Amino acid sequence: MSGRSRGGPQQGRGRGAGSESSRSDAGRGAFQGGGGGGDRGAFQGGGRGRGGAPRGGPRGGGRGGGGGGYYQDQYELKVDPNNGIFTPQNEPAQAPAPDPKVEEREKALIRPGEEISLSGLSIDEFTLPARPSYGTQGRPIVLRTNYFNMLTKQGAQIFRYELEISPKLVTKTSKDDKNPKVNRRKTRRLVQLLIQNTPPLRGPGIATDFQKFLFSAKQLPLEKGSRTLEQRYWEPEDEGPNEKSSVHQVKITADGSISVQELVDYLTSPPGVTPQGFDKGKVIQALNIIMTRTANDDPTVYGGGASNKFYRLPQEGLGFDLGSGLVALKGFYTSVRTSTLRVLVNINVANAAFYPAMNLLGLMRLYTPNPAGDQTSGVEAFISRLRVSHSYINGKKKIKTVQGFAHPSPRFKQDFPPFGTAHTIKFECKELQATGKISVFQYFKRKWNIELRKPDDPCVNLGNKEHPVFVPPELLEVEPGQQYNKKLDGNQTAKMLQFAVRKPAENARRIIDQGAKMMGLSLTNPNLTEFGVKVAPQMITVRGRILPPVPIQYKSGKNPKTFTTSNGSWNMAGGTSFSEGKYLRNWTVIKFGRGDIGKPDIDKFREYARNCGVGSDEPAHPNGHPVELQTGKFNQDADDNAIARIFQTAAEKGIKVLLVFLPSVDAFIYSRVKFHAEVRFGIHTICSAGVKMRVKASPPDKAPPGAVSPDYCANLAHKFNLKLGGLNQTLPSEKLGILRDGKTMLVGMDVTHPSPGSLEGSPSIAGVVASIDGYYGQWPASLRAQEGKKEMIIKLEEMFGERLDLWQQKNRGAFPERIIVYRDGVSEGQYRTLLVDELPQIREACKKRYPGGKGPKISIIVCGKRHHTRFYATNAQNIDRSTNSKNGTVVDRGVTMEKGWDFFLQAHTALKGTAKPTHYVVILDENGMNADGLEALTHNLCYLFGRATKAVSLCPPAYYADLLCERGRAYLYREFNARDNATTTTEQTFDWNRAPWLQGVHAVLKDTMFYI
Repeated sequence: MSGRSRGGPQQGRGRGAGSESSRSDAGRGAFQGGGGGGDRGAFQGGGRGRGGAPRGGPRGGGRGGGGGGYYQDQYELKVDPNNGIFTPQNEPAQAPAPDPKVEEREKALIRPGEEISLSGLSIDEFTLPARPSYGTQGRPIVLRTNYFNMLTKQGAQIFRYELEISPKLVTKTSKDDKNPKVNRRKTRRLVQLLIQNTPPLRGPGIATDFQKFLFSAKQLPLEKGSRTLEQRYWEPEDEGPNEKSSVHQVKITADGSISVQELVDYLTSPPGVTPQGFDKGKVIQALNIIMTRTANDDPTVYGGGASNKFYRLPQEGLGFDLGSGLVALKGFYTSVRTSTLRVLVNINVANAAFYPAMNLLGLMRLYTPNPAGDQTSGVEAFISRLRVSHSYINGKKKIKTVQGFAHPSPRFKQDFPPFGTAHTIKFECKELQATGKISVFQYFKRKWNIELRKPDDPCVNLGNKEHPVFVPPELLEVEPGQQYNKKLDGNQTAKMLQFAVRKPAENARRIIDQGAKMMGLSLTNPNLTEFGVKVAPQMITVRGRILPPVPIQYKSGKNPKTFTTSNGSWNMAGGTSFSEGKYLRNWTVIKFGRGDIGKPDIDKFREYARNCGVGSDEPAHPNGHPVELQTGKFNQDADDNAIARIFQTAAEKGIKVLLVFLPSVDAFIYSRVKFHAEVRFGIHTICSAGVKMRVKASPPDKAPPGAVSPDYCANLAHKFNLKLGGLNQTLPSEKLGILRDGKTMLVGMDVTHPSPGSLEGSPSIAGVVASIDGYYGQWPASLRAQEGKKEMIIKLEEMFGERLDLWQQKNRGAFPERIIVYRDGVSEGQYRTLLVDELPQIREACKKRYPGGKGPKISIIVCGKRHHTRFYATNAQNIDRSTNSKNGTVVDRGVTMEKGWDFFLQAHTALKGTAKPTHYVVILDENGMNADGLEALTHNLCYLFGRATKAVSLCPPAYYADLLCERGRAYLYREFNARDNATTTTEQTFDWNRAPWLQGVHAVLKDTMFYI
């Protein structure tokens, strides 16, 4: 073996992976870096000072075993004594009333009838529409919410500093790139060392994000506004710097001061008034970083890879087993928010997947039982970039990063096969004076007296491509606290939901007893009080209302029939059918590996569908056409070809609709069915996991176990009818509000982005759906791929024009007088951009079509589900069976925006867990709506989701747009799941010229709800 041995067989030059050249100490003085261990002057950098472990150093502890297990605690075992109502300790059973001062101020912010012109809008001129009123409809209630009141000290100042590190700590894989990626873990570690070894940076009056910013309660002694400190970098296991420790210059530059009082002044000022020079974002950023100081100080807490999520690693090493080598842990999310007259801290339970701390080979075997044979199963992608440790070199712990499996490199004339093992990798080893080549197995036996027990498993590379270091995985341990940031598979997702779903009272207790303490919520915590802030550790209360149940209509004979709903749900009673049922012709049934489905089952489905109003001819294959697939990651090409042949044959025979029974929940097969059916051949498909068609258990008055489920067949009938252009349920005209005259087009818009594991450069998917008439039951759509990670819809003018053209076709040449857009997926920081980038495209599409240039009145409401606001009932009369507040709960004060028009609505009944309301924010309203009108309209529309007999959590236009974008992801399944299905795709990029799909569907389906 050439070169010097550093623990494992290497190829190429002698220095092991990750070693960096040392640099000499800088000159000394009153303000200097690394001395010989003692402090030098009043304000110094880290040098070689050793001391204890720095703040936030080595994280966690414990090991997650193969099967994981589920560590239980008091919150999961405790039986609630208050019928599901959360009552904090030492608080009265009756919840305290909301703060009267806040309520008085809220009344003063109402601006009825005030409109804001947005023509010629620029980003700097942006202002949200003023709240016209607060809602009054519904039964008043008081709710607890997971917000805590932050108290601020008059005159408190926070000093802000920028950190600049040179040379930057970058990832090994990007160090040769033009813009290398910063190694956030190492940067965090360097800043920790700097703080540990610099006296003025110690103590509770300092907070940092460990990357770019540092905040101090007192002004730091900087001459001319900045100072540069020198800091050596070393890992915790090194026990101190050495001659190979890299040396970095950290420049600290003053960036002004922040007045918390200015934030309070802003929150109490009238709408549209902002103190001159005030930057709300900077103040919130500072407070957020200050709020994380206590959690960052705790060595048993892991920062979760994000600045506002923290997880306490289990001391016993137990986690909830998600399968395939992952475990789930609970933690907490925190964020500083503003509302009327006050600053609030939002804390919520967070759940995440982690790699268990265990032997690396054991982890590989959890992912796949045979890592040596399943070389294309994705195990290499699964373990790449994992930090692992070994201690076989003189008993000293060393931590390295897995680059992948052992692969031959032509540069070093390596002749072992890919996925090299301890037996197949052979090299010349001058160090051991071996004659000829020796294997990795022989090297470890002779060099370290280690007899490998599993020499036939692939070795891993702990070096890099240029200088690989191959080590058997049985000698490596996975370091704790490593979050899994890729997409979970179907089984893991189901288990994660099982782990995450907890009743409201349980989550609330966990937030109070664990989360608030982890984040240091206290009136006396010096990490907060030094900055002039305190946080009361009690949840605040807010006023809400429960909107009345919404009646829905079907058809009985030839006449409409109105149904009363209960808990946001209803049943189609006997003799009741869809408002407009369609007839199913030219269809058949395909059975992928479902031999248990036969003619009696298909006939039963036809019977139940007919009862719903969907009649049908006998399918072309009365028993269903059986097709055997090989399934599995090794057989995807063969299965894809088989699916394509099926649809080509079906198209040639004039088949228009296919009912497809799948062998199981298989995302690949499902996605290829949808691609071939909808993009290539223009055939509607309804996919069913055949096992769901059977009744598992039921009351005596329903179908017996094993029989065909009438409820499931009715669910399939809902989808058939929508795809065929039918109309399922409708609302009584008095529940339509502004929509009653049928001259309003409702629009849903969304963008979804490539997930971790996608090909580099993969696109985002943009979708637009729109109603076509005054029944609001049909929502055809436009779908496009666009530049990745762009939230704004790039081709919106074209897509919106398609929706207007179809409306015109369906409405005797007329265009809508009003347009109301429900826009999903936009964060707070993008409200301005939406009005600057998307609104002009909507206006332009209208301008090109409306006669005389007179366009419609437009309203835009942003729908948010990615928030952490939760509400907890305070009275047993106001809860449902899952102990959540009853469906129809709306909150538009207390935790809503201090300046603007927004509300939270929980329209649905959560079957399990804690209900998440949807946050609606009005960013444009030219239609003159009021709070009661918009809240009631949005709630009522949630009963019109066409494939369910229950109210849904997200207003249907946005819900349909979300489903539409997911369909686009299915068309690009391989591109969006590349690294989960192959082992050598990390250097591949998305090819726009060869992509299998970029926009739209087959012409036959373009004006239908193909995506439902």
